[in-house]
Amino acid sequence: MSTRSTVYNDTMDVGYADDVSLSRTIPVPLADQDTTVEEESTHLNSWAEDNRMTLNGGKSLLLQICFSKSAPIPPMITLGGQPVPSVDCAKGLGFYMDKNLTFDEQISAMISKASRRLHYLRLLTKQGTSVTDLIQIYLSLVRPVLEYGHVILVGCSKEQELAIERVQRRALRIISLGGRRSVPDLPTLKVRREEAAVQLFERMLKEDHPLHDMVPPTRTGATGRTLRNSRTISLPKARTKRLSKSFLHSAIRLCNKKVTQWCY
Repeated sequence: MSTRSTVYNDTMDVGYADDVSLSRTIPVPLADQDTTVEEESTHLNSWAEDNRMTLNGGKSLLLQICFSKSAPIPPMITLGGQPVPSVDCAKGLGFYMDKNLTFDEQISAMISKASRRLHYLRLLTKQGTSVTDLIQIYLSLVRPVLEYGHVILVGCSKEQELAIERVQRRALRIISLGGRRSVPDLPTLKVRREEAAVQLFERMLKEDHPLHDMVPPTRTGATGRTLRNSRTISLPKARTKRLSKSFLHSAIRLCNKKVTQWCY
């Protein structure tokens, strides 16, 4: 078990294999005077040295997510004696996060990767591979690329949604030889994203789930009264479209819709 710890209890510390990520939420008015990020990086450096490891600051990235018009200057931190560059977009565990949380980079990357894999479908189609086998190859080789971390994209824009769906339509067109042979209907990627988001949120409702603290109370828990929609989850107020389209808000709306349909 890792002995790594953080200076502050509210610092999010995530480790996977040899990757480490630290994140903190800092109020904009206090950001210029805040030194907690520097303290955490120094603490991480010391831990690495104590365990005879050297952190590579040159391969590390500092991503500041701030929607204020007057964003503060990113802190200067070093790891392993090297300065950590500040970037507008960073990749962690294969998923791109940009400073504005548009996820444009992530969607562009996965569309490009999935589109390249359509080449194998073309080759196998020309060699006479059956529709059943080609569909299975698509489901195993191409669709997983389009669905990596897709619950985060459940509230993506209409333009992004169409761009993702376009890859699946191209794949089915290749398999069908341009419509000359029939192929089975597949659920849209949007439907699968929404189903996955609801499934994740339903797991989050359990108290032992690591993300349970993010779940708002039910209507009854919030009002103290038994209402007709008492089994639905209270939707937090969102002052921005970005927040209303986030995973949590989108998943709550979808889950409440499912509960309402089940009740009636």
